Amino acid sequence: MKRIILISFLAGIMTLCNAQINVFTPEDLQSGVPCDTLRYVITYDMAYVEDTLREPLKPVHETMLLETGRSVTSFYSYDAFRSDSINAELISRGATQYSSLGRVMWRLYTNYPETGRSSFTEKLGLDRFVCVETVENPQWQLCPDSSATILGYPCRLATATYKGRLWSAWYAEDIPLYYGPWKLGGLPGLILRAYDSQRYYVFEAIGIKTADEPRPIYYKGEGYEEVNRKDLDGLYRRYYSDPVGYMTAGGKVTVKMQDRSGNSIAPPKGVPYNPIER
Repeated sequence: MKRIILISFLAGIMTLCNAQINVFTPEDLQSGVPCDTLRYVITYDMAYVEDTLREPLKPVHETMLLETGRSVTSFYSYDAFRSDSINAELISRGATQYSSLGRVMWRLYTNYPETGRSSFTEKLGLDRFVCVETVENPQWQLCPDSSATILGYPCRLATATYKGRLWSAWYAEDIPLYYGPWKLGGLPGLILRAYDSQRYYVFEAIGIKTADEPRPIYYKGEGYEEVNRKDLDGLYRRYYSDPVGYMTAGGKVTVKMQDRSGNSIAPPKGVPYNPIER
């Protein structure tokens, strides 16, 4: 049966965020597979620029969570997680209009499915992918004379060229967690602030807490199609060049777009795309 997806700019219906068509299904709302026990949660504000050609630059802000266990870490959008929770309730009531609070659909798991490997999950339209790779920490250069105070912790600076960007990271040696936002890790302390040289991506820690009670870290990529990084990059290029065309290519989905007055509008093409990993 062909599915018809209505994209409207009215709040609460399937949403279009910079042409990222967020489609929620019951499968997306499953809790996932336990992969470790939560120990700490670090909250970051991620400010990122989607359109680098637009002046002035207008960063988008997303609240991100770094969950750490004994070996596994999970980094994902708290805003998208809140949407999932709301939508689980809406779907249970038979609703057809859903919440979309977050733009960042991807999740990153480090040391899963095994130590030294990472799993990067992504949602593009109705498709679900996972990219499993070897963990590669940046080759940091420490800056011994640097100093800053973040969340009350003294921090030092390190820099590295990593995944196509020059990164600066401020880390707190008083917090012996060798992690950071996204794939940034491997320093002698938790990374509390990080940004690339163009400040297209800026991570700022805004909260750190110990888990209130033992609970699992859940892996949400079970059953996703496995792809390598090269294939995933190709899927991104294909998707952002024509998001609606990507979704309708198989013939199983029809997408209709409307403005606030219910009038049909043309789907976007050639959407600005600024991947964190180049």
